[in-house]
Amino acid sequence: VDGIDFEFGITTTDIREAELNRVMMHTAQKTIVLADSSKFHRRGFSKISNIEDVDVIITDAGITDSIRRHIEELGIELLIAQ
Repeated sequence: VDGIDFEFGITTTDIREAELNRVMMHTAQKTIVLADSSKFHRRGFSKISNIEDVDVIITDAGITDSIRRHIEELGIELLIAQ
């Protein structure tokens, strides 16, 4: 994804990619988002889904404690890559 905004959702800059991602999410058993820490609090042009539709977020150790807490409060599994 190109952006993760807790109010707006997960986004990308390509409308075709967003449409494809939505279809894949609806057919998948689990939705996993891979995004480096710079993508948080950003919005891309095309919305993929609400953040609540995500099961797991994989990111780097650059996220803040407040972002980490917010993800955990939403019940989303968080994996930090080293």
